Amino acid sequence: MIKKSIRNSRRGLADSRWAVLGLVVLLTACTVEEPDKRVESDEAVEQAPSDFGDWQAPGLVDRSGKPIEVPTPRPAKGRTLDVTHFGADPDPDSKDDAAAIRKALEAAKPGDEVLLPAGTYDLRTTDPADKSANIVLRSGVELRGEGQASTVLLTSFDGEDDSRVIRGSGVHDVIIADFTITSRYKGPLGEDPDNGDVGGGPMYGIYLGAHKGKASSRILVENVGIRRFKRHGISVKASREVTLTKNSVSEATAVGPGGQGYGIAIEGSADQRDPNAANDSRHNVVIGNTFDGKHLRHAILLQFPTHNNLVAKNTITGSILDAIDLHGEGEYLNEIRDNKVIGGKKAGIALGNSGGAKNKHDASGPGNWVHSNDLIGNRQGVLVILGTPDTLIEDNRITAGDDSRVGIELRNAPGTKLHGNHITGGTDKFSAIRLVKDKGADGRGKGIPAEIKIKDNVIRQAANGIRIDAGKNLCIMKNIFDGIEGDELKVADGIKVSKNCP
Repeated sequence: MIKKSIRNSRRGLADSRWAVLGLVVLLTACTVEEPDKRVESDEAVEQAPSDFGDWQAPGLVDRSGKPIEVPTPRPAKGRTLDVTHFGADPDPDSKDDAAAIRKALEAAKPGDEVLLPAGTYDLRTTDPADKSANIVLRSGVELRGEGQASTVLLTSFDGEDDSRVIRGSGVHDVIIADFTITSRYKGPLGEDPDNGDVGGGPMYGIYLGAHKGKASSRILVENVGIRRFKRHGISVKASREVTLTKNSVSEATAVGPGGQGYGIAIEGSADQRDPNAANDSRHNVVIGNTFDGKHLRHAILLQFPTHNNLVAKNTITGSILDAIDLHGEGEYLNEIRDNKVIGGKKAGIALGNSGGAKNKHDASGPGNWVHSNDLIGNRQGVLVILGTPDTLIEDNRITAGDDSRVGIELRNAPGTKLHGNHITGGTDKFSAIRLVKDKGADGRGKGIPAEIKIKDNVIRQAANGIRIDAGKNLCIMKNIFDGIEGDELKVADGIKVSKNCP
């Protein structure tokens, strides 16, 4: 059971303007000053709604704001069905083992465990009722190996549309644990974010989604390794109460536009904007996973109006684009905390996106809470763009590297609060906090930072402190500067800054 950490009163939940999120999502978008070419997403979507019902507080809470526990399925107490007893051969390159695994799943009853003993299982065929999947999950039935290093599922999928090694649609109370998923693909791994015509292997390692409008729920994916896939290592769409923990994801075969090379993706439904719907995406938990981002476009991605999810205690080393990305399609009231993001070519955590091929991304939704993360050597530690409103960014520890440009960068980010962040390091061109004008993307998202509060941040041994190039209705107070080589506070001509935040 995963329980939300509770925000204490000093963090401003009592601030009525902040707490009451009957807010208009500003559907403006922007490019970055030096545009990141984020051309991704595979579905056309409408603009985000102007409100989200009565959901008002971020993270794992109910509508009233009361902390909840996300239920996980109970471990199997029934029979253990060994797939080798159904004809599977754990020796590598033996024959098709997918059929035997499917037979074991069909024979299982809720509460049973299907066991994959140590070995390599060759998945050469697809489910008779679903040609896109090697294995289809059943509600209440556990699928377990004997460890990531011991049990391997080796698929023969090689770039087929919508191919999925494991699929669960509208299933509940399922545990998937203790094995590795990989493919026979032997080509180069993904490196070019502008090239969408490369790669192989399955499109998805594990795909969890809805069926006839009913979400998958109460799913645990634990200690699973996923490598050599093209789109998403783990994809959770229009589902809730899915917990992903202690998994490791790496080696995407493509990282191009259209949704390639995502480690873990939590999505709402592109055409479902009702938070009361049976497939409303919420209360998913991504905790304690590891990502080698050398061949990942994004390590963790939230997109479409998914809300009240928790992304916590994950470790990400490198990424080609933003490591943790709220993708600019109305994602709201999510909590991003206690993650460690090391290196990478773009932002450690980004909210909003200027790309989009079939649809044009823009703002993430209101009220996302980014706190207590360790962001080390990223281009930007945290980046907020595209009119993403009312983000709370607090208590993060940001350490700049030689290639870092900004600790926290705000563009068109109305109502953002920066509180209690600790920022250090950087070369002479680095600024700990920077506010800049949003030039927009194809006419979307033009604007300047507005209604920004920068309070109680600590900036030590940094090249430069706070730089204000654009903005209005700005408040900067009680920040601590120590050992700053350049300017502690640099404000462009004509910009007024208050020193008394309400």
